[in-house]
Amino acid sequence: MPNPSVLGYKQGAGLTFLITNYELRITNYMGIPLRVLLVEDSEDDALLILRELQRGGYQVTFERIDTPTAMKAAIAGQTWDVVICDYSMPTFSAPAALKQVKESELDLPFIIVSGTIGEDTAVAAMKAGAHDYIIKGNLARLIPAVARELREAQVRWERKQAEEQIKASLQEKEVLLKEIHHRVKNNLQIISSLLNLQAEYIKDNQALEVFKDSQNRIDSMALIHEKLYQSQDLAKINFADYIQDLVTNLFYSYNVHSSAITLKMNVEEVFLAIDAAIPCGLIINELISNSLKYAFPQRQLGEICIKFCSIEANLFALTISDNGVGFAQDFDFQATESLGLRLVKGLTHQLQGNIDVIGYNGVEYKIIFPTKNL
Repeated sequence: MPNPSVLGYKQGAGLTFLITNYELRITNYMGIPLRVLLVEDSEDDALLILRELQRGGYQVTFERIDTPTAMKAAIAGQTWDVVICDYSMPTFSAPAALKQVKESELDLPFIIVSGTIGEDTAVAAMKAGAHDYIIKGNLARLIPAVARELREAQVRWERKQAEEQIKASLQEKEVLLKEIHHRVKNNLQIISSLLNLQAEYIKDNQALEVFKDSQNRIDSMALIHEKLYQSQDLAKINFADYIQDLVTNLFYSYNVHSSAITLKMNVEEVFLAIDAAIPCGLIINELISNSLKYAFPQRQLGEICIKFCSIEANLFALTISDNGVGFAQDFDFQATESLGLRLVKGLTHQLQGNIDVIGYNGVEYKIIFPTKNL
């Protein structure tokens, strides 16, 4: 930029004002530094405002502009502490200047200093985003207004910095939490794979079934962590998707084709946190596994039904049934020695729920349990 041509000097209140084609600058070797973007077409009014700021103890660096183009360049080219703006000028106005400040997304105090603004107009300007308005004939309010708005701008800046730090910290924790879920899922899958390899050396069918049951339990927990890793929330999973994937894996594990045993699902799109999802997933794993292993001997055809829904706020109902052979007449669910059903009772207690069992014309389990607010 070429050196600006000097138009003249003015003296006032112990200050020397150098007036150029490009800007006005005031130098005061005592006081608080203040960078002012002065939107004013009147040179004399500008000097009065600057003198008032100097009297208030500010060391002012400023630029005076009065056109939209100059305003845009000033906002883009420098950093400002405050905008002081006349309301009406031949080629510009306070609403137009305020609009440019808003569009720049800078949090700059915007103070209107005008001799012509009416109360209704001033109120409209404040609603549009101006921070204060002052009558040119009463500049005594200028210093308190500037000091107040600078403090509030500092508070907003500090709050924004704190929010950005919290946001960055949360994002970092989310990344770490995703990594934890991913690693837990991988470790559980490794354990499942080791059980699968070990099972190849087992000749006893009963022991082999125990290995398979353990493997399915591990897989059901690994699937929870996989869903949490994939979830946008990280605190809860879509349990309808989880049930679908879990049951599909169980059908595959027990080599059951859907043409032999039909699966009917009526599952709401419910989201569960991990402390409810894991025990609920293990319950589904045990009950579906029991149906696939025992309800339909000799590969007879049958049907398994799963219902999962919210019956009221934070209270859910899980129903799993089949139309298989059912229980023996003397079967006592509460006294059962079956490990799988004992796990179901324990997990239901962990969920603080209740379970009802019907054992004729097949088997039906109905579990009602509460969850905490997510």
